[in-house]
Amino acid sequence: MNEELRLLVALLEEPGVSGKLIRRLRRDHGTLTVLRSLPRREWARYPAPLQRALASLPAHLEKAQAILEACQRLGVQVVPYWDVRYPLLLEEAVQPPAVLYVKGTLSLSGYPAVAVVGTRKPSSYGLKATDYFVEALVAQGVTIVSGLAYGIDARAHQVALQQGGKTLAVLAHGLDRIYPSAHKRLAEAILSAGAWVSEYPPGTALHPLQFPYRNRIIAGLAHLTLVVESGEKGGALSTARAAFSANRPVYAVPGEVFSPTSRGTHRLMAEQIAQVAYDPAQLLEELKLQCSRLPFPPSEEKGPSDPLQARIYECLKGGRRHVEELLALLEVPAAQLTFTLMMMEVEGWIEQSPGGWVRRANLPDAKS
Repeated sequence: MNEELRLLVALLEEPGVSGKLIRRLRRDHGTLTVLRSLPRREWARYPAPLQRALASLPAHLEKAQAILEACQRLGVQVVPYWDVRYPLLLEEAVQPPAVLYVKGTLSLSGYPAVAVVGTRKPSSYGLKATDYFVEALVAQGVTIVSGLAYGIDARAHQVALQQGGKTLAVLAHGLDRIYPSAHKRLAEAILSAGAWVSEYPPGTALHPLQFPYRNRIIAGLAHLTLVVESGEKGGALSTARAAFSANRPVYAVPGEVFSPTSRGTHRLMAEQIAQVAYDPAQLLEELKLQCSRLPFPPSEEKGPSDPLQARIYECLKGGRRHVEELLALLEVPAAQLTFTLMMMEVEGWIEQSPGGWVRRANLPDAKS
């Protein structure tokens, strides 16, 4: 079992240890494994939550072991932010989590995606509008991202599946359960044409305060967000604001001025957070622009033919990495990695910089 991954899961068991703090640690040390031997005098450099986590590390590691074993039993992937499976789109969003738990058949990136969210108590107009936009988006190969909640969220998932499309359900609890339970059949259907996603490990119960954190992931996994209906308060508004904060386009469907389920969408327009959504073609045109601007990996990419070189090149897909990170990820002898990196640099696949950092060279004439 990957020790770095176990340490990551262990640290996140301590309240207050954030994805931002985890990233700082790895930037400072190259790998989390050094924390096992970090002198206590150096703990003071870091915030109190990390100091508490280090003091309780043996207990947290034991809990992390149990979490990872539960994930194996449940068929849940554990995707840390340095993993090539972690979506670059989310990494550039607001407060990206340090780890994702994923179950299903769909990868988290490599396709255009739209978040479709709204009220739990939609009008017939809201349901009709959801059908109108989702059907058109799915027909053009767009993946629908939502939160499996009652109302607009569930409708968006259902229509995506009915149209033969792909959909991601972002959940505010561990993937060993489904909430609401009435959507269990829908959730199971999603697994065959999409995935469940959560930042919470199996065993984590639902708590109302976790919904806003869930909503930022919904926004972060999508190139743009569409709010169909929303009251003056609601999770759809927090999703829209998270998308706006990440410099992602937000669209809102206008409604009747007397309708309580349109007050939130109208407010988003009035505050210039959202543009008026009047036609699916409008969203598809915006999506083309966003897919050219935001991380959007091509379906096929040239790479080295040597197996180890190919693994290294894949690890560098998300940006530069430290040699210590590569050692932890690849689990190969240091001498072998050093030699392979040297050969890759000679062949034009990578560039190495002082301090042990490695990145793709992206040279068109690299030797294949």
